[in-house]
Amino acid sequence: MQHLAADLAALLPALLVYNVRMTLSAIAIALPIACVFAAARLSPSRLIHAPTTAYVNLLRSLPLVMIMFWTYTVGPMITGRPNSAYVSALAALAAFEVAYFTEIIRAGLQSVGIGQRNAGLASGLTAPQVTARIILPQAVRRMAPSLLTQGLIAFQDSTIASIISVPDILQTTNVINAREQDPILLYSLLAGVYFVICYALSQAARRLERRRNRRLSLAATA
Repeated sequence: MQHLAADLAALLPALLVYNVRMTLSAIAIALPIACVFAAARLSPSRLIHAPTTAYVNLLRSLPLVMIMFWTYTVGPMITGRPNSAYVSALAALAAFEVAYFTEIIRAGLQSVGIGQRNAGLASGLTAPQVTARIILPQAVRRMAPSLLTQGLIAFQDSTIASIISVPDILQTTNVINAREQDPILLYSLLAGVYFVICYALSQAARRLERRRNRRLSLAATA
């Protein structure tokens, strides 16, 4: 039991300092950019629509591990400045999540009927006011479960950072295992930690989705 507690005490700081921090930072960077990209994806102008569509399609077609390797190895050659493994992993994860958040936000905005926008404009509201007061509140409620689920996926993806030597929870587990030579215990413990966190977040996403579905059902019958 003491051995298990010591291993857990060694893993949790890496989880909190690297994986959780990287995930929250990547989401904080990606979400505002994704909002702009989603609006651009809905723009009738090809000059605005085409570049963002190309970005989304490109990033969604590439594996995250390759993007991390590219950011870590090729990025400094382009910028002329070396990046730490953590900064490279964070930049890659944020860029990757922008593509997925963009599509979630775009779908959320499109899910609100055009009739509501027209009704808002007819009532005297300006286009920005219609977006802020009518479109966005409904869109946020509808896409909240999908955003939370994608955030959970981003947390799971953060372990890929160990491939470029970020000392996250997986890298820490590998180091401890090299010393202790107890892979069954250590990797089972790692799986257990991830299961508890991811299961709790997935249940929260399901509750949000059930609430959303109930609200939509009530609105449809009203």
